[in-house]
Amino acid sequence: RTATYTPDFYITTKSGKLIIIETKGRFTTADRQKMILVKATYPPLDIRMVFSNPKARISKASPTTYAMWCDKHGFQYSTRVIPESWINE
Repeated sequence: RTATYTPDFYITTKSGKLIIIETKGRFTTADRQKMILVKATYPPLDIRMVFSNPKARISKASPTTYAMWCDKHGFQYSTRVIPESWINE
């Protein structure tokens, strides 16, 4: 599969580490598939998610929340803001 990926934000931590930030209100199936593909293609990238509501379900029929999806696929996440702890790493 060929796809392009443009991150929403980059931040550099105090120690100089680069973190890619994705902000999501709605986390669609296409978004989830793309994030899995990017992570598989570029494993060294540190990609983290900021959701407006990580407790939202991925679909009406699924009990899986955005937070549960992130935990399953190894993405760190936060609610609404980039945590200070990420910047201070």
